[in-house]
Amino acid sequence: MIKSGESTDLYDIMKNSFVFPLRLLAFWLLFFAVFRVWFILWFYAEWSQGNPLTTWKSMLYALPLDVSMAAYLITIPFFFWFVGLAIGTKAYPLFNYLVSFVNIIQIGFLVLVFGANVFVYEEWHTLINNRALVYMSTPWVLVDSMSFPFKIGAIGIYVGFSWLMWQAYKRITGKAIFPDRSFRKALIVLPVHTGLLFLAIRGGLGVIPINESAVYYSSHLFNNHAATNTAWNFFHSLIETRSTVNHYQFLEKKEAEEMVGDLFGKNITDEKVDFDWFDRTDTSRLNVVFVIMESMTAQVIEELGGEPGVCPNLSRLAREGILFENMYGSGYRTDQGIISILGGYPAQPDQSIVLLPDKAEKLNSISRVLHTDGYSTAFFYGGELTFANIGVWLTNQNFEKIFSEKDFPAKDKTQRWGVDDHQMLQRSILEINKLKQPFFATEMTLSLHPPYDVPFQSKWQGLSEREKFLNSAAFADYAIGEFFKSAEKHSWYDHTLFVLVADHGVSPPNLYGLDNPKSRHIPMIIFGKPLAKAWQGARVDIYASHHEIPATILRMLGYPPGRNFDWSRDLWWWEGLAKSHSANMQERYKNGGFAYYTNESGLGWLTNEGKGFYSFGNKEWHIWDGSLDSLSRRQAQAYLQVLYDDFLEK
Repeated sequence: MIKSGESTDLYDIMKNSFVFPLRLLAFWLLFFAVFRVWFILWFYAEWSQGNPLTTWKSMLYALPLDVSMAAYLITIPFFFWFVGLAIGTKAYPLFNYLVSFVNIIQIGFLVLVFGANVFVYEEWHTLINNRALVYMSTPWVLVDSMSFPFKIGAIGIYVGFSWLMWQAYKRITGKAIFPDRSFRKALIVLPVHTGLLFLAIRGGLGVIPINESAVYYSSHLFNNHAATNTAWNFFHSLIETRSTVNHYQFLEKKEAEEMVGDLFGKNITDEKVDFDWFDRTDTSRLNVVFVIMESMTAQVIEELGGEPGVCPNLSRLAREGILFENMYGSGYRTDQGIISILGGYPAQPDQSIVLLPDKAEKLNSISRVLHTDGYSTAFFYGGELTFANIGVWLTNQNFEKIFSEKDFPAKDKTQRWGVDDHQMLQRSILEINKLKQPFFATEMTLSLHPPYDVPFQSKWQGLSEREKFLNSAAFADYAIGEFFKSAEKHSWYDHTLFVLVADHGVSPPNLYGLDNPKSRHIPMIIFGKPLAKAWQGARVDIYASHHEIPATILRMLGYPPGRNFDWSRDLWWWEGLAKSHSANMQERYKNGGFAYYTNESGLGWLTNEGKGFYSFGNKEWHIWDGSLDSLSRRQAQAYLQVLYDDFLEK
């Protein structure tokens, strides 16, 4: 029989052992809600156009991951608090200090993470993840790209939010987190608390622990991003770094490999169609120049349905060269784009192979093939190549001369990211003149990049992000036009094939989400005096991603198929299928190929039947245009599955 005094004591134990943890839980849920409101309001342009109020439902749908993350954050402070509670009143001051110290550290760090997430999302349209830490290995590059007012503003926002959150913590948890008297008997409820924390972290008793799919509720990707807890996503990505497990398994391994083999035409009779690309009696090898254009989206190319008048020089080159009308960037950042364009390797959803030198060095590239065959090689960029480990990979790929920001005088650094496109491209001509022919040169621009601080003024003069983007695109186009005016004055120009392609697509100027294929659509133009007249002004409408470029260009230069570019398709083979109309070809392989793109959120797949995006979160397809039958959807999943297996095995 329990006496009344014992009953009261037990009641006090239970009450006091739950008050502080519940208050701490309430604080973290408020913390997440505050930053979610900031995120939603900051990106108001991303709200669902059909029903913008659905975005605010993320506040409710976010709770499962918010509770899970809060439980992680509560664990250490709760342990210290519970030990202090069990030891007694003499230990209260020490453990009160320890609990406060841990929470101050957590608040300061998470304000940084959630604040940085806003700026990362503005740039990449993806939540902050482990890649952000990799880029922080060169912090001076990031800091140098920021204006002084931006730096001061960022520091002010950080200090302000940290102070406000600390005040909220003290108000919610109270000044005295321990009861007035000792409760050593509180140890009897420790197993209960431990079990509750475990269930909260795991998301319940289900077979599979909680993940992003628990909060994905909308077909509009931004809504799902708003509902995803930023801290949970960030720490989850850190855990998955260097994962040796393929998280993108949809089919049996053999079935997936056979399906990808069919996609690449390995089980189809190869009726090769030869093309006469060049009008020239000279049998010497052509020079090749790649112009990789930062963020040059199809949205500003009139011939691709973009805004008229922004890029007249690229329009001229498209009219006089070969325009690929359905080219897409598989990734959404420069480090992914370089690997795809030069190395023929598609982007991965949650990794970037260039950041893993042991894997990246196993890739082949156009520069390595041509250098081995006697070509001189050079790479030109106006920025810092230590960023994202790019310089290491370029060196490993046999670029003999690599020019970056450090090789230009200080007066040429007119933008925060480095040397503007006009200065860089004009300098490249001087250096190309010194190269022994034949040569392979690659120029990578940077002016079309936030903060869009180009030394140029077009008719787009506004201060909005859209106007600044269009002005910067006009400047990048101007710089390319001036480059060709200067280049054509030199003898090597008549013997050179130029390939112009964007490194990746972007959301602006129309603010398409990165799941939308319109944000991934990019220009690709092959241009040069050697091109036969029959190809001048030609249009190729095959769906493709820019990792198809190595096989396609090497075919034009007379190299046989293969060359260790397993993921790069020869687009001329597909063009040949389209023109041969061979009776023994499967119909789908006469109809324009396919394009692939990805990010952390999902997988994009495009054919001339339709355009769709498969969300990893809710495991559903969103069809943007036309339709994708069940076979196309399985092909898309098989493609990613086999690609990621290949990535892990390198």
